Amino acid sequence: MTATHNQLPNAFHRMPHDQNTFHFLDEKVTLLVSGEDTNGAYAVAHVVKPANQGPPLHLHEHEDETFYIKRGSMIFYIGEEIIEAKTGDYVFAPKGIQHRFMTGPEETEFILTASPAGFDSFVKELGTSVPENAPLPQVGPPTEEEIIGLVTVSKKYGITYPEIEKALNKK
Repeated sequence: MTATHNQLPNAFHRMPHDQNTFHFLDEKVTLLVSGEDTNGAYAVAHVVKPANQGPPLHLHEHEDETFYIKRGSMIFYIGEEIIEAKTGDYVFAPKGIQHRFMTGPEETEFILTASPAGFDSFVKELGTSVPENAPLPQVGPPTEEEIIGLVTVSKKYGITYPEIEKALNKK
């Protein structure tokens, strides 16, 4: 078996700063490593998410995702599997399989890796740049217009929401 890698010619070091931190939906996301840094091979984000929250069921056509839980807990629903993860746990969500997750009863902090990159561009397009020390965004339930906007932009990045799209198509 031959593996293909995007060769990275130089070492690099990244840290949180005001130009790589975003409010993205209900999260604060710091894009530690972008596809621009890795020739599109992968992207790494530090994510802080409020308690008892998670995205709707969705599918990534292009990228695998990994989650390393730094603080808190999460329940992942990946295909038919249910994975309860806590601080120090690592979870892999392969592309092409519907999944969602829910944070536990406390604010949760995790490292997300997407391979290949692309999720970082999604965050940049939908997110709002904020200072590195910004608190979590204060958001309410999304409006129908916001949901339609999310679904529309997501398609550009190969992310689909089967249940939401089915409901929108009935209207």
